Amino acid sequence: MRQAKTSFFIIASLTLLATGVYLAFTNPMQMPSAAWLEAYPLPALGLTTVAGFADGLNPCAITTLLLFIGALMAIVEQSSQRGDTRRAWLYVWAVAGAYILGIFMLYFFLGVGFIEVTSLRVFGNTHIFTRLAGFFAVILGLIMVAEYVIPNNPIKLSMPASLHGLAHKWGRKTTIGAAFVGGVLIGTCTIPCGGAMYLAVAALIGGLSSKAYAYTLLTSYNLAFILPLVLLVGVSSSRPVLRKISRLHITHRGLVKLVLGIFVILVGLFALL
Repeated sequence: MRQAKTSFFIIASLTLLATGVYLAFTNPMQMPSAAWLEAYPLPALGLTTVAGFADGLNPCAITTLLLFIGALMAIVEQSSQRGDTRRAWLYVWAVAGAYILGIFMLYFFLGVGFIEVTSLRVFGNTHIFTRLAGFFAVILGLIMVAEYVIPNNPIKLSMPASLHGLAHKWGRKTTIGAAFVGGVLIGTCTIPCGGAMYLAVAALIGGLSSKAYAYTLLTSYNLAFILPLVLLVGVSSSRPVLRKISRLHITHRGLVKLVLGIFVILVGLFALL
């Protein structure tokens, strides 16, 4: 059964890759997906918002924030013993907000950089950067799906082992300035794990002729991306809820990656149209 599942996945992957290659190099002067985005701004906004929120549920992003919240809860408990719970929670929101802002700023400026590079049209109006990004996103999406379909697959999208210590160290910082730096550093560390969706969406909006519109969609994506993190901080005051989320995160992280991988593949292929 497992061998049949593996064989089916390999055949499907090769078919998708062949489709991606065909789309990437057919009519390089045109980007029908960009035309669709420009013709239907509200559905386009909905697409980037949903993609951003889904990416915010990525196990890599949630894991690091759960570690960070654990450190903050120790502060709340100490303050509660002194009868200063309200002030402690204001501090938690300030520090957690700095951490989330660091992640937001990192991803936003990465997107800005991509949009600016694609606007150069170095190789003429061929959209080569957006097409390469879309094709690479399809490959990353297939790797995410493979992690679920083939558990023993040696190729995985995860934070490099050498960076685990760095993420753990900065995940324990509980000052506002250190939390912001930690958000940037940990966000950088998790790019190999959680950057597939972002690359697919960047490829999608990279072909837009209006930078203002592209930045609007980019902002909607990034705001939706940090929303699950904000919600997680919001429910952290309830220990039972936080424990339940942690258990669900551990139990279903493989399924989450499968769904995200399929979503990445679809967005990547759409970007190649």
